[in-house]
Amino acid sequence: MNKWHCDVCGYIHEGETAPAECPVCGVGPEEFTIFTEKAKQKQPEKRWKCTVCDYVHTGDTPPDSCPLCGVSAELFVLLLDETISLTREAVAEAGMDTANSAMDKISYGLYIVTSIKDNSINGQCCNTVFQLTSKPLRISICLNKRNLTHQYVMDSGVFAVSMLGTEQTEAVRRFGYQSGRNVDKFAGIEYLQGQNGCPILTNCLAYVEAKVLQTLDVGTHTLFIADVTAGRMVANEEALTYSFYRNKKG
Repeated sequence: MNKWHCDVCGYIHEGETAPAECPVCGVGPEEFTIFTEKAKQKQPEKRWKCTVCDYVHTGDTPPDSCPLCGVSAELFVLLLDETISLTREAVAEAGMDTANSAMDKISYGLYIVTSIKDNSINGQCCNTVFQLTSKPLRISICLNKRNLTHQYVMDSGVFAVSMLGTEQTEAVRRFGYQSGRNVDKFAGIEYLQGQNGCPILTNCLAYVEAKVLQTLDVGTHTLFIADVTAGRMVANEEALTYSFYRNKKG
C-alpha cells in the first residue's frame, strides 16, 4: 500500500491511489505525491501563531509585528502541522510546541464586541466569546489589555456582542485590523445603540448585551464574566468561524 503526501498541508494518506480530496485542506489528488524521502523533505510553508490574538502567519519566519495586535515576532510560536499516529511514545514526547498545534484545532467564532465610555463608542473583533451558564444566562469575553475596547469595558462595565455571518468578513478587517485610537471604526457602518448604550451592528445574525459581573486578570488579557441583559436573533444563517475566515482569506 502506498503512502501519499499532501504537498499543501502535509497530510499523509494510505492507499493504492491518492484521495479524491484531502480531508485536512480540501485540495484534489493532483496535489499529492508518493511519500518518499524526497517528498518528506518537501514541506509546506511554516505557520506561525500570535500568542496574543491568535493571528496565523504563513512563511519561513514570523512577521516583524502582528498585523492585528501589533506585538513583535518573539510572541509568535511555530505550529507543527505534522500528523502522526497516536502512540505511547508520541504522548510521552508531547510538549508545549506540539500543544500549540493542538490548540489551533479548537473551534472559534468571530464576533464584534462593542462598548461605550462617556459619549464615545468603540468595537473590536474577538474570537473568545462563550456562554458559561443558562440560569442565570451568563457569558464571558476575553480582551487584550492593549485594546481600546478593553479600556471601555473596564470603565463602563457593559458591552454588546454582534454575531457575524459568513458573508461579513469585511467586518473582521474593519474591527480587527486597526485601532479605534486612530480611526472611527463605525464611520459608514449602520448600527443601533442597545439598551446599555453599546452599538449593535444592524446586519448581524444575532446580538446580546451584557453587564460585567467580575473580571479575572489572565496576563496579556482580561477575562470578563458578565450577565446577559438583553439579546435577539436577527437572521438565522450560518455563523462566521475563525477557521472559515482564515481559509477564505488564504
